[in-house]
Amino acid sequence: MPKRALLINPPSGMYIRDDRCQVPVKGLSSGLRTPLDLAYMAAVLEKEGIGCVIRDCPAENKTWQDLRKELEGGNFDMLIVSVTTPTLYADLSACDIAKEINPDIMTVAKGAHFAAEDKEVLERFKNLDIAIRGEYELAVRELGRGKPPGEILGITYRADGAIKRNPDRPFLENLDILPLPARHLLNNRLYIRPDTGEMMTSIQTNKGCPARCCYCLVRTVSGSKIITRSPESIASEMEICKKKFGIKNFYFRADTFTWDKDWMIKVCKCIIDKKLDAGWVCNSRVDTIDEDRLRWLKKAGCWMIGFGIESGDQDILNKMRKGTTLQQAVNAIDLCRRFGIKTYLFWVLGLPWETEGSIKNTMRFAKRIKGDFAEFHIAYPFPGTDFYYTGLENNLFSKEDLYKGNVKSGIVRTFTLSEERLQYYQRRITRGYYLSPWRIIRLLKGVHSPKVLLNYIKKGFLVLFDFSGQNKIEEEEDA
Repeated sequence: MPKRALLINPPSGMYIRDDRCQVPVKGLSSGLRTPLDLAYMAAVLEKEGIGCVIRDCPAENKTWQDLRKELEGGNFDMLIVSVTTPTLYADLSACDIAKEINPDIMTVAKGAHFAAEDKEVLERFKNLDIAIRGEYELAVRELGRGKPPGEILGITYRADGAIKRNPDRPFLENLDILPLPARHLLNNRLYIRPDTGEMMTSIQTNKGCPARCCYCLVRTVSGSKIITRSPESIASEMEICKKKFGIKNFYFRADTFTWDKDWMIKVCKCIIDKKLDAGWVCNSRVDTIDEDRLRWLKKAGCWMIGFGIESGDQDILNKMRKGTTLQQAVNAIDLCRRFGIKTYLFWVLGLPWETEGSIKNTMRFAKRIKGDFAEFHIAYPFPGTDFYYTGLENNLFSKEDLYKGNVKSGIVRTFTLSEERLQYYQRRITRGYYLSPWRIIRLLKGVHSPKVLLNYIKKGFLVLFDFSGQNKIEEEEDA
């Protein structure tokens, strides 16, 4: 049974490492998120009497040499590494360092990648002992208790010179059984609200999504059934964060916070009853928002909602199985504007059916609906998604290139467009969006202090000019 555990985001690049969201932070309008997965796993292990240390190496500016020193001086007998697919090869070198220092240390990795490529990874990385597939909290607890690996659901591991894959672990049906994340092990000042610079933390509110978008990892890592926490527990966690850590800004980590209307309203009522004076943001679909929901969201302190618009071409939306319409997107953004709630819009370019015409439709539509903030990603084929298998079958990307790119520096091509062409359009649509006069005027109208204005300028510069690693091709006029 382990006595001390080191849980890390390795120094392999600053990424959002939520399993369903694996995005490089540089160049985003949003900020770095609290490593909630590490904090949950540490909380579970601490309940078993195991001493834990969390290191978010990129956020703390820790190098590989710093990590080595931590392992040398910490007397750890368990290392847990949070991985993303784009950084996988670099991430797992942490296991090599750990085994070099202590051959008996148990090396564990968690990440969405293992849902589809677990055996392949263990075959390649000999110093990784255990890969956790899917739900990680209870698997880590059982490892901490010293339960034999052969009896732990949802892991792939080494035994007797072979790689063995246990049956999947069922998705959690009750999120309230988990302890609160171990925020006392984090430097909470590293995670801030981008506009004001105030501390901000993530709170897990619900998991799962019934939608069937071809590019999305949610069904793989969280399931198609929505599992919610009790509204009281969410409001109580916010209250603890405010009183104990001085945090009053929150990101609600949920695949679709607004899907269950009655539950969502109960959450809002609990927040209001506690008089928390907190600000928070959440995610929604354009078809799960209405005036009644927005009224409660606004009253409870929600100041921004993230929407996956994805495309301005209805045919592309249909082929990706988004299940929404362009008119629903227009209605959702218009409603948010009426209620004074900002919108953060996510777009994806480069799914197999994308053409020059569909991208230009997206460019026009993005200008039309006038969201407050936007991210234009190049589609990335995460293992376990339908897009991944479609791309492999049609030679739209190389499997080895998975570890050389991300949503900012794409690795895919479509049936008609090259990688370079997609990168060109990503630059063009991003700059056109943020440099449009209406966009600048709208941003300035929402600025109420010099500090916020300075933060907007800094973020804007990064968003507009962070396209490092992309091939340059000649800019062309609109058709």
